[in-house]
Amino acid sequence: MTRPTALRSPGGCFHDVADVADGGVSCGGRCPLGRGGSCSACVAGIPADRVDAGSLASPVWALGSYAGEAGRLVRALKYANVRAPVGALGSALAALASLASLASQASQTDQAAEPGPGADYDVVTWVPTTVGRRAQRGFDQAELLARSTARGLGVRSRRLLLRAPGPGQTSLPGQERRSGPVLRARRVPVGARILLVDDVVTTGTSLATASDALLAAGARSVRSVVVAATPAPGWRPDGGGRAHR
Repeated sequence: MTRPTALRSPGGCFHDVADVADGGVSCGGRCPLGRGGSCSACVAGIPADRVDAGSLASPVWALGSYAGEAGRLVRALKYANVRAPVGALGSALAALASLASLASQASQTDQAAEPGPGADYDVVTWVPTTVGRRAQRGFDQAELLARSTARGLGVRSRRLLLRAPGPGQTSLPGQERRSGPVLRARRVPVGARILLVDDVVTTGTSLATASDALLAAGARSVRSVVVAATPAPGWRPDGGGRAHR
C-alpha cells in the first residue's frame, strides 16, 4: 500500500492521500458528504488544522473542523455506522501523524527532518468510549480509526487505556467536561513512543487525561491526532476567524 507522506501546512488540504490504494472503496450511495467516487478522494479534500491554543492536550493535530466535512464523517461513523471512510481516514491520520512528528523534530533541532511514516511511533492506541456506548453501537469508533491509522503507519495498535464507568463526554455540560473521564493505563512498553487517536477534540480534556496516564505508566512520548476539532466561536470555514480550540 502506498502511504501518504506529503501534506500542505495546516489550513491547506491534503495531497497524496488520494493516491492511497483503498481498492476504490466508496460509501455505496451513503456518502456523508453527498459525493461519488472513492473515500480517499473525499478525505483528501478536507482542510487540515492544528489545534493549539486553548486545548489542554495541546498541540493536537486534526484533519478538519467538526463544523465541516470532517465532522460529518465522524457523525456518520458514530451514529449511522457508515464505516467505508475508515480506511481513508486512517491513512490521512497516519499522514497527519507523520507531519506532527516532523514538526516536532524540526522545532527541537531547527533543521528539516526527513519524512518516514511510522519511524517516530512504536504503538498506536486510542481514547476508549464508554462501555455503554460501545455496547449500544457494537463498536468503538476511536478503536476503528486507531487500528486503521496503525496500518497506515506500519506499526502495531494496542488497547492501552481502560475507562471507568460513567457518562460519555458529549452528554456532559461544558464545565463537567473539563474534569475529563477517568482513565487508567494498562501495561505500557517502557519508553514507548505512542500515537493517541480519537475521533473529536473539544476541550482536550480526554486527550490530556489519556496522555497523562500513558506517560505515568512509562511512555516516553505521546502525540495526538483526531479526525475533527470543535471550532472556537468565530471560526469560519474559509479559514478566517479564530483558530480551532
